[in-house]
Amino acid sequence: MTTTRPIGTWRRWAGIAQSLLFLGLPFVRIRGESALRFDVPSLRLHLLGATLWMGELFVVLLATLAATFLFLLVTLVWGRVWCGWSCPQTLLADLTQALASERARKRKRPARLAVAWGLVALVSAVFSAATLWYFVTPEAFLARLLRGELGPVLAGSWAVLGAVLFLDLAFVRASFCASACPYAKLQGVLFDRSTLVVAYDARRDDECIDCGACVRVCPTGIDIRDGLQAACIHCAACVDACVPIMAKRKRPTLVDYFWGDPGAPRRRWRPAVLALGAASAVAVAGTVAAAVQTGRASLDIVVSQASRPSPRWSADGTVVNAFAVALENRGRTPARLRLVLEVPGSSAALRPDEVALAPGEHRAMTVIATVQGIAPGADTPPARLLAVEAAGVRASARAPLVVPRAPPPPESHAAPPDAPAAAPPGAPPPARRSGVPPASAPAPEAAPVASPTPAAPSRGSP
Repeated sequence: MTTTRPIGTWRRWAGIAQSLLFLGLPFVRIRGESALRFDVPSLRLHLLGATLWMGELFVVLLATLAATFLFLLVTLVWGRVWCGWSCPQTLLADLTQALASERARKRKRPARLAVAWGLVALVSAVFSAATLWYFVTPEAFLARLLRGELGPVLAGSWAVLGAVLFLDLAFVRASFCASACPYAKLQGVLFDRSTLVVAYDARRDDECIDCGACVRVCPTGIDIRDGLQAACIHCAACVDACVPIMAKRKRPTLVDYFWGDPGAPRRRWRPAVLALGAASAVAVAGTVAAAVQTGRASLDIVVSQASRPSPRWSADGTVVNAFAVALENRGRTPARLRLVLEVPGSSAALRPDEVALAPGEHRAMTVIATVQGIAPGADTPPARLLAVEAAGVRASARAPLVVPRAPPPPESHAAPPDAPAAAPPGAPPPARRSGVPPASAPAPEAAPVASPTPAAPSRGSP
């Protein structure tokens, strides 16, 4: 594989496009929400018009698994194309290349060096703020910034991210790729003899004039002539350096993209490619199916048995249960719901039986259910709680109905055993027992008691 066009030009345009996408995506609105944002207070992920709640974030896990398989597949086929064309470390280093160029000059130009430092600070501030826009809407962030009300959490996060990014772009840059990047260390495991690599054609080693141009332009400082190295990020800067020099000699470039070793035959359909391709397809299909399934339910309902009051039989032979009901409106419009308890062969009434939910509202409530038509000693019938709107059933969940073992005994109206028998009509009233006055007789008045005469004070008393 040979190329005559400057690869660096295409890389720069690709980097600019990806940077604009990163900065502009938080401003895009789909169905009234950010195209991509994780809302921390409500623990919701807004993704391309869909909203994933905390209980649905397993879709993100599936998507991460699919992305991992795809990443491995891309690496196996196209090598470190991510490092050279899409890695944020590489893209931001390209945007601040002016600093590296000025610092590499033998004769320093203070004015341009100051501008280069300012560019690094600006890029660090903007891109660290843009990272926070994926958690806080950029409109809210900028409005709070202009009012000076970012708050300690948001301002602290911005300061820390900006400082880390500034230090990285000012002093670390591509040396991170050569020394600390874990993906670079996996290169020897993920590559095979047909992977796309940037390599030096050792078959034409005698044509090399040892100009050193490929070494001078390498951001990680390696010599591509030494063979495949973990520090190589496949930016193809060495290719662009070699092309014009060899063109003067009317020869093709010595450094280029090759499928494996230069001159070796290429195998397209290798077992590893087929295995990773199948795993990626299955993971992507599973992610899409899970996302579609979760997207159908805009109302979540959870029903459990309330701790109090406990299930019981009422005096009229009905079963009374208390349910703890949690409702969450995951839609973007208000919901007015009617609650219905379905029990086969029985009728049920709920109290309360209506609830109104605002968009995004979560409501926990206790619902009292009265079920009529269950025979004593019968098995507990299956029950289901429905949330119904005018258009039909919005959501439903199993209700854990509990039927007590035995109903309460019927109330007894018999007289107590020591109560006297009722007298027949016209019979004289029964004689009262001695010492017990009749209930209607007034109590005799007590005789007045004379007040005692106070004693005369003794002599000598004051």
